[in-house]
Amino acid sequence: MRGFHEAQASESRLRVVFEDDQISFGFPTVATLGDVADWVGGLAKFHESSLVAVDVKIPRRAAPSIASTGASQGTH
Repeated sequence: MRGFHEAQASESRLRVVFEDDQISFGFPTVATLGDVADWVGGLAKFHESSLVAVDVKIPRRAAPSIASTGASQGTH
């Protein structure tokens, strides 16, 4: 699937586990759950053994500060 690639340390990862194999890839942050489901379905369709697990890891991101959100600091 376009956009899926070898994962870097700080990005989202997808691991698909079959009875006799596992496949791990990085995926873009703009990928939707539907994109992931389509990719896993495509793998499962052509794989020789049963799907055992799907593991998605998304790195924790720091909460945005007020300054970075553009909120004003005026009074009411």
